Amino acid sequence: MKIIDYTEPLSDGNLPAPYYQKRHPHERLLFFDIETTGFAAANTTLYLIGVLWYENDSIYLRQWFNEDGYSEEVILKSFDTFCKEYDGLVHFNGLGFDIPYLRQKAADYNQNNPSWENLQQIDIFRLIRPYKKIFGLNSMKQTQIEEYLGIQREDTYTGKDLIHIYQRYIARPNDTEERLLLLHNHDDLLGMPQISSILNYNLFFEHIKPSHIQFEKKESQLCITFQQDYPAPLPQRIAITKQSIYLNAYGQQALLLIPLLRTTYRHYFKDYKNYYYLPQEDMAVHKSVAAYVDPYSRIKATKNNCYVKKNDTFLPCPCPEKFDIFQEEPCSKTYYQTLDSLLEAPEDKQIHYIRSILERFL
Repeated sequence: MKIIDYTEPLSDGNLPAPYYQKRHPHERLLFFDIETTGFAAANTTLYLIGVLWYENDSIYLRQWFNEDGYSEEVILKSFDTFCKEYDGLVHFNGLGFDIPYLRQKAADYNQNNPSWENLQQIDIFRLIRPYKKIFGLNSMKQTQIEEYLGIQREDTYTGKDLIHIYQRYIARPNDTEERLLLLHNHDDLLGMPQISSILNYNLFFEHIKPSHIQFEKKESQLCITFQQDYPAPLPQRIAITKQSIYLNAYGQQALLLIPLLRTTYRHYFKDYKNYYYLPQEDMAVHKSVAAYVDPYSRIKATKNNCYVKKNDTFLPCPCPEKFDIFQEEPCSKTYYQTLDSLLEAPEDKQIHYIRSILERFL
């Protein structure tokens, strides 16, 4: 086994991401990545484990390199010992590959209950996967995320390319191919803190500053501007439309344009058995009120006629549990609410409405 250590100075591009400061402020985090000769641990070789951590205003990297093809067991033990000083592991799709792979290798060498199994697992890939539609990327590989964020790397090889390079290296070790093998892992490690700015999208969809919400009616649209309440600016602009709702966001500012409709919709009462329908008025009333109505002017309500009509200005209602909803038909899955119900709602309901609208873009 060969151990290689690096030190990198902190810069604006590799500072700890706001996401970790917000969600894991008191935890020591260790970024890690592995390199193997294939996906199945049973019949492939683990040839490299790399880690990155922050300390004393610097970034440190360590790589355990299987330079002879027979050092898996000692690499796993050394990595296990190193992890005991940390609280969490940060990785990119580590829960999908790296962790299961190491788990199988540890079992093969009778290394029971390794320390890294007990660390909190922070998988960047799984955290950002719900936002794939927003990014508009064909692939969610780390290199694609780096390209999306404008991050440059020196390494130009894929993990698949390096399998053959490693096999040649084992047969005939040389400095050139060793550098290529180490460089790929090195750039993956350095790339992880850099692409972590993409986790700001996660914070953006959850943290809205109530005092910075503004509503403005513009002809047939409601303009909602709002600001994120945590210093985690979006690294790239969002500008997308879905279901006639437009979202434009960058930095910590965001704009929603929501269509307004001036029309007549119906509010249906679910407990129709407690209502009577009044045909002449085309509306339903509760039985306590219907008791004062001429029996010949009322009929027992059904699901289809247990409603009251309202002519007003409406907008989409993504959170029917928070507002009175209106529909075109009782079986309609599209819900509306009055504009006034949103404008006059308390701040917590307004924030819930905005979050629910944002979720439509995911």
